[in-house]
Amino acid sequence: MGCIRHALSKKERKLLIKEINEKYPFLNLSLKKTLEIGICNGYTVYFYDGKPFIVKIDDKLIPLLKYLLKMKTEDIKIPKVVIDMGAVKHILNGADVMAPGIVNVKGSFKKNDIVLVIDEKYRKPIAVGLALYDSTEISSMRRGKVLLNMHFAGDKIWKLSYS
Repeated sequence: MGCIRHALSKKERKLLIKEINEKYPFLNLSLKKTLEIGICNGYTVYFYDGKPFIVKIDDKLIPLLKYLLKMKTEDIKIPKVVIDMGAVKHILNGADVMAPGIVNVKGSFKKNDIVLVIDEKYRKPIAVGLALYDSTEISSMRRGKVLLNMHFAGDKIWKLSYS
């Protein structure tokens, strides 16, 4: 994977786990497991128990899709947008999420929150996006870009995470 990794100090681990558990409590991180930080192809990646699970992009902690795919979609307790199957190929090519492709908004979120993008047919996570509007605005929008595509299945981040 070509990463330069090192363990975090006890203080750094404690602060990071606190921050992650506040944002993503469903990950249920423990101080008993090892937590490392690595620079992989220019990305800051965090490893939990030896596996990459979060990447930092523009000061936002973004859960890796490969890590999330090991969980049941309903157990991933972050807001979600469900997109129609016609939008899937565009998002998997890096396109941002547009209002017409959204079938449903699950959960409430604010502008600049991290949102999981799932497909309508299989209900699987295909991308992680950054909300450009809050959930109530997105629900009523009929056109325009609503989520920035931060990480999608098959992108550079996907390729540097474990197989």
